[in-house]
Amino acid sequence: MTNRFTGTVALVNAAAGAGIGAAVTRRLLAEDATVVITDVSERRLAKFQAELAQSGHGDRVLARVADAADEHAVDALLAEVAAVHGRLDVLVNSVGLNLLAEFPGTGLDTWRRVLDTSLTSHFLHARAAWPLLRKSAAPAIVNISSLAAEAPVPFGEVAYAAAKAGVLGLTRALAVEGAQWGIRCNAVIPGLIWNERLTAGVAAEYVDAYRARRPLGRDGEPDEVADVILFLASGDSRHVTGQALRVAS
Repeated sequence: MTNRFTGTVALVNAAAGAGIGAAVTRRLLAEDATVVITDVSERRLAKFQAELAQSGHGDRVLARVADAADEHAVDALLAEVAAVHGRLDVLVNSVGLNLLAEFPGTGLDTWRRVLDTSLTSHFLHARAAWPLLRKSAAPAIVNISSLAAEAPVPFGEVAYAAAKAGVLGLTRALAVEGAQWGIRCNAVIPGLIWNERLTAGVAAEYVDAYRARRPLGRDGEPDEVADVILFLASGDSRHVTGQALRVAS
């Protein structure tokens, strides 16, 4: 394996657990990056941090419990990154939340919580990271959107679809504004990606609707999305910005 990220400092939010953020973190560490990871769950983060330490990567990990949609928490996190590492080269916005509710029954609290977690969090991290990214020799932001942004299913994901569509608009706007400093911003659009929590608290009909669309006839794996994210974060995509890449969707 090539070490495309030697000397690179990366920040991955929603990094703990069994999803895409954890897969991205493992891959970045395997390619010699220094990684700052955050998660809203102290338990998940502690468990993941122990795993990374056992694998021999603990000395290149800074882990912090943080609410990705909390402006003050995000600003404090990036201030700490600046103080500890003095730089940031890669930002991966992995955080997202889908609270299914039929449109007429979608309360404003649900709407705001989903948009704050799945869209505003991306804005807050990019804004707080911007001064550090401007100083990087090869700055990159990768946002995670969803197939729901382009082709939602009729099972109550109005808020989620709106948020993830907003991620695509934010990505394109940041690519335009960041170009003068060489800041590249791209997004991935995953289809149905398997993890152990995939069907927890979600109607079977919802999962089945996405499974019926799978072009390859199977669920994707977090590592397969991580492959695309690392491509977009690395010099392999140095002339790619403002793009949204689908991952088997």
